[in-house]
Amino acid sequence: MPAVKIETRFEPGSLKVNKRGETTMHLSVSTEDSHKTYWCECDINVKSPLSLAHDKELDLGRTRIGILKGKQKIEKQIKLFTRPNSYADTYPVSITAYLYDEDGAIAERVVQEEGIRCEL
Repeated sequence: MPAVKIETRFEPGSLKVNKRGETTMHLSVSTEDSHKTYWCECDINVKSPLSLAHDKELDLGRTRIGILKGKQKIEKQIKLFTRPNSYADTYPVSITAYLYDEDGAIAERVVQEEGIRCEL
């Protein structure tokens, strides 16, 4: 089994209260298995007032990260949007990473919870 590491970074690091806004989540996935190649996809799940679409509420999405070879790290950027009904709080972002092996079977499934701060 590969050891999967998920790292996130938000740019900007926080959102504004009661305003439409957006942030970019830099999502990087790496593995410690140096002998195998994996295909990686991630499910991103947010709760309102966060959305994955700028013009409507979209709380679940899937993104293809790419092919991980050896001890490689792959980064993907994902836009998160906020609705104008936000208040000061930390909003959760759930990331589920799937690594598929050469047979197309899921070799690893990792769930990680992150959060983005909404402040004045």
